[in-house]
Amino acid sequence: MTETNPEQLRQTIVRAAIPLIGEYDTLTMAQIAGAAGVREADLLAVFADKEAVMQACAATLTEAVGAAINPAEEMHEIDAIRTDQPLESRLVKVIDILDAYDRRIRIDLDSLIPPNVPATGAAEAPDTPPPGPQDELRSLGRSPELRQAVAKLLEPDEQRLRLPADILAKAFVGMIYGGVRPVGPDQSPLPAEEVVHLFLHGALNTD
Repeated sequence: MTETNPEQLRQTIVRAAIPLIGEYDTLTMAQIAGAAGVREADLLAVFADKEAVMQACAATLTEAVGAAINPAEEMHEIDAIRTDQPLESRLVKVIDILDAYDRRIRIDLDSLIPPNVPATGAAEAPDTPPPGPQDELRSLGRSPELRQAVAKLLEPDEQRLRLPADILAKAFVGMIYGGVRPVGPDQSPLPAEEVVHLFLHGALNTD
């Protein structure tokens, strides 16, 4: 294979090496070169050793995962929820948007991270990839931006609320990402409508 651009060569090698991260202990430069379809001499011209290749792979994965888990689009959707509809509907939409975010990042991360690489990174490889989707979802639950967006949805009904909107927003987000709606692909969360009913009306059955 002929590569005249060193950066293109590096990218070719990194793309080929990422699926091999789980084989770090036994991986050789010759195997990396073979996977990339380049001569070992060409590989050594742009990477000093296996650790340098693995560092480049980890950096590439970190950047790709960072882009995948970015909730900017979902936050925009939450900010766009109309406040002229019932409060219950507003809060259900928040949960629906966050559920879609959950599904999206699981699909994206599954496509980015090789199946033989642990979610927390390749053993002994430097600069390991970032945490898995469960950790990222919990991190979003601690996001001040999310709590502020929910508080804005509560504010039109503040006269009806027992506590300030910012406190209730924190409680609502905590319910979504806490034990009421466990995060995990094998767990069935409480339906959004039931979470909102529990949040607004409490645990007692008043029917």
